[in-house]
Amino acid sequence: MCRIWENKKSTDISVAQLRKGLASSLFSEVEGIGFNGGEPTLRAELAELVDVVVDSLPKLKHVSLITNAYKYSQVIEKIQTIGPIIKKKNINFDVMISIDGYGEVHDRVRGRSGNFDNALKVIDFLQVYPLVDNIRIGCTVIRENVYHLPKLLEFCIKKGLYVKFRQGVPHQRLYTENLLDPYALTVEEKYEFVEFLEGLIKHYEKSIMQRFFYRSLIQQITNDGPRIAGCDWRHRGATITAKGELAYCAVQSKSLMRNIAEGDPNDAYFSNEVHLKEIIKTKCANCHHDYVGIPAKEHYRHIFIERIDEKFKIKAKIREIPGFNMLNNMRKKRTFNKNLNYYKSSLATFNILLNPNKKIKVLICGWYGTETLGDKAIIGGIIHSFKKCLDDDVQFIVVSLFEYITRITALQMPEFVHAKVVTPEEGISLIEKMDYVVFGGGPLMGIDTLAPMQAIFEIAKQKKIKTVIAGCGVGPYGEIWHNVSIKRILELADIRIYRDKRSKEYAAELGVNVINDSVAEDPAFTWLANSSVSTKIEKDSSEKKVLLLGLRDFPYEEYARHIPHRDRLTIKDNYEKTIVKSLIILSEKYPELIIKPLPMCTNHFGSDDRWFYRRLFRDCSELAEVIDDSLLGHEMAPVDYFNSFKSADALLAMRFHSLAFGLGIGVNSVALDYTLGKGKVRSLAEKYNTELISMIDLDEHRLIKAIVIALEAEKPNAISLNELHFTSSLNAELDKVSS
Repeated sequence: MCRIWENKKSTDISVAQLRKGLASSLFSEVEGIGFNGGEPTLRAELAELVDVVVDSLPKLKHVSLITNAYKYSQVIEKIQTIGPIIKKKNINFDVMISIDGYGEVHDRVRGRSGNFDNALKVIDFLQVYPLVDNIRIGCTVIRENVYHLPKLLEFCIKKGLYVKFRQGVPHQRLYTENLLDPYALTVEEKYEFVEFLEGLIKHYEKSIMQRFFYRSLIQQITNDGPRIAGCDWRHRGATITAKGELAYCAVQSKSLMRNIAEGDPNDAYFSNEVHLKEIIKTKCANCHHDYVGIPAKEHYRHIFIERIDEKFKIKAKIREIPGFNMLNNMRKKRTFNKNLNYYKSSLATFNILLNPNKKIKVLICGWYGTETLGDKAIIGGIIHSFKKCLDDDVQFIVVSLFEYITRITALQMPEFVHAKVVTPEEGISLIEKMDYVVFGGGPLMGIDTLAPMQAIFEIAKQKKIKTVIAGCGVGPYGEIWHNVSIKRILELADIRIYRDKRSKEYAAELGVNVINDSVAEDPAFTWLANSSVSTKIEKDSSEKKVLLLGLRDFPYEEYARHIPHRDRLTIKDNYEKTIVKSLIILSEKYPELIIKPLPMCTNHFGSDDRWFYRRLFRDCSELAEVIDDSLLGHEMAPVDYFNSFKSADALLAMRFHSLAFGLGIGVNSVALDYTLGKGKVRSLAEKYNTELISMIDLDEHRLIKAIVIALEAEKPNAISLNELHFTSSLNAELDKVSS
């Protein structure tokens, strides 16, 4: 936090000095000014300083004040004093309260107990005080609070407060330029922060400029890329320090003059252009500070178009023009083919060291880099099976669409020891060194990221590398070119093992010759059956029952494309209302019931389930005491979620692999068919005689009845599955292609 208090010999700028300094022509066009800290309400003469500002700046439209609200009585008193001064000129008055976590998290970050409660007192005052136009919360993200951001966001939403999140950075004006440890986020912490920002962009933030800043920050954190967000301090901002010094930005600028009252600030500002250019050249690209402003032309062009569309809904109107869909599909097909050709012609070489002690090299591609908990179990099962079949003498290379996500998976799973995580381009450069190229589980489905997968399989075939479809589903279908790509990948495979009979049938529908193809269990079952994963769970000795939820937002664009849009939304709305109503009734029937939402997906690519659960239960006070949200914090290792399944009495499953986990671990399960009878969930439920309820005609009576039966039944054994079923199928197929 701010360490300005350590600067004990500082002499603050006086009221008279501020008035004299602001008389400079440098400030004649200023429209906004912020009183920041330290803590500005500690200044005894704050009212006089504000009075000088509003009288001296003829173009002033906005005044903001940032406060930590710790000395809440004094803060309220100061706001009551300066409010009338600001409003006498009809100037907008904005107050931001710095809160860095909910409850004790904020107190811990700030190092003082009671700080959060004091902030609440100031918030309650501001929400009824008529002279403040806007109230905001500012959260600085550091190591201490990075895993606790969602609770603060939920608090702000319920209080009707806007909150902005910014990454803590070493800061010259706050005397923290040499304080590094609190800001040095670990790989896991960076991942969690980035995924939280992705959620803010999709579900919360309304400002286009702020969303753009979050997007810029994300690529800085994940890729060490240069800052693309704009910054007013590059061309139209200035800082006056507590001592009256003039500076460009507060983060990196040197003092341009000792005191704005001693000399001409205009001369100081423009005569130091070399210093400003040096900051822009050497510092701006790596700056994570939450300054905003007009970005470079190519980026601002997109922002401008987005703003116009937001106001006039131009894109929606264009979509209604006859022939739009045909033209749009032509554009999408062109883009897909362009990406396919890019990967097929990739000639880049990379210095990637492989393990010389491992004779066999296996490259696994698929939807990694966007992986769900199910995908993690899949790759764990595939690695396990290949090691069994090839005497453990294997090095694995995992192709990831977004490396930062798969690197977290690698840290969580012992199966990844000695495995390499690479980009698609890096994977392509390694193909000729491989013994096998594998599409590793999950569904071969109609999405644009088929392009690099098809390229990998085509290049492998050209180089005569053995190719494997390892326990995959097939579908849902996509556009014509997607389906052509699915068929092409399947036909390029020397070995095809499907995860269920329906997937084999879908492959046949595409025109693939499936006569000699195999069907085995989803590789996730192999991982679930692996004894090294299993741990003994001690059940709570109380009578409390645990209902685990494996739900997700209804992905109607993928699975309900065949029905009218209005009907899709009706199904979605009924689904959410029925779930909440049913759980309320169940909680009344079972007073000791614990309802535990479990996120199968914790990244934005697969629609992060944590955001869905928070929205679903946000306004439901009846369930507040029975919802256990302990799994909705930061992402955990797969084994931790495994243990949550193992300790549950019943499971309401929606995602395919939530049902697979329930069956593979042994939990009484009720499945919701969100694929509307078209695929994987129905196939799995019917195979193991699991209660299946369609979302088309979902109602609380049937749902409650099914869950009650599941809660009351004896805990079942895990499905009767030979742990090596997928392994034995793989082994048999490997023998065929080797002979």
